[in-house]
Amino acid sequence: MFGFSILRDAISSLIEHPLRTALTSLGVMLGVAAVYFMLAIGEGSKRDILEQLDSISARSMSVFPDRRGRRSSNDRPWRPFSEDDINRIRNIGGVLGATGSLNTNVTAVNETSDWSTDLHGIDLDYMKTKDITLMTGEPITSSDIERRETVALIGQTVWNTLFRGENPIGARIKINNIPFKVKGVLSAIEETSWRGNDQDNIILIPRTTARNRIFGGNELVRDYVNGIEIAATTQDVLPRIEREVGEILRQTRNLKVNDAPDFRVFNFSANRQQTARTQQILSVFLAAAGSIVLLVGGVGLMNIMLVSVTERTREIGLRMALGARQLDILFQFLIEAIMISFLSGLMGLALAHGLAYFVGPLLPDGMSLVFSPDVALLAVSTSLIVGVLFGFLPARRAAQLNPIEALRHE
Repeated sequence: MFGFSILRDAISSLIEHPLRTALTSLGVMLGVAAVYFMLAIGEGSKRDILEQLDSISARSMSVFPDRRGRRSSNDRPWRPFSEDDINRIRNIGGVLGATGSLNTNVTAVNETSDWSTDLHGIDLDYMKTKDITLMTGEPITSSDIERRETVALIGQTVWNTLFRGENPIGARIKINNIPFKVKGVLSAIEETSWRGNDQDNIILIPRTTARNRIFGGNELVRDYVNGIEIAATTQDVLPRIEREVGEILRQTRNLKVNDAPDFRVFNFSANRQQTARTQQILSVFLAAAGSIVLLVGGVGLMNIMLVSVTERTREIGLRMALGARQLDILFQFLIEAIMISFLSGLMGLALAHGLAYFVGPLLPDGMSLVFSPDVALLAVSTSLIVGVLFGFLPARRAAQLNPIEALRHE
């Protein structure tokens, strides 16, 4: 009952002095809002990073022929890869898929429009390796590849340009004056090209068809691919796969031990991991910045509580004269500080959500806001800690007042 009496007195004191309570809570409220907002940015960046590191693109590598020697005078002839290279790489443990690129720019024409687009000759591993899915229709099958069928899958840009969003399945388009039947429409490709190209401006056809009908079926392109894309099952196996790919290609390209490789391997997972580390460091700095604001709010709370102790000296003396112990006075002021901090924390959460409504759309790419319950609990818990730490000194000062001197205070 006596503890309840202390709590009631603390609440009554806060209600009787609304302006003082509001001023005391203002700094803590802004501090909690800053911490909550910064932690939400950090949580959003963390989730974006985890999604990126779990994507197929983060588990992929590209291999391209390299014509450059150690000196410009030693430039080597450009040598493409072969289907045999791809088949050997597919047999490496941990490889999810391997595909070759055979692409060119073409003009696609239907009855109403024509459009310049990128054409890719693909195999069965292409869409799996590139993480491309169908929005509608059917995929290219092994039968289409074996029989060199003139069928095509079109990207979103080609679909919207040539067919104005209408159903294209079964329709005919001409590519280099060769009729192709539209078999499916690709889903929008979220990954952006490193060159900034429109990834949805593509047409996919069987690679056997591309070799024989688009590239002419001559000896130069009969078995060749311009580059190889490899997707791994996990990121952990990428270094080993890269080593084994190098060994296979050196063997198939008849390179001697001391010969420099005439191919280059691009592994973009290292760049993504470096970006992830940078974003994590940024999140820590953002949280630290928010904590500084909260620290300033805590100092403000302590100052106003000290002023409150001075203003209420006679009240404290009277309570002691009526039998209140030093511990009772200490708890009353400490409870006041904790209650102010707790209420300020709740208002800070509401303020952060309000700021997110206006600031969220203005955040740059790669930075988002995620207000999770864990982050909210951490922010409110921090406000309570501030209440205890910065409220203890004023409470202790009030408890140590001499009752007689306090009653004489004007």
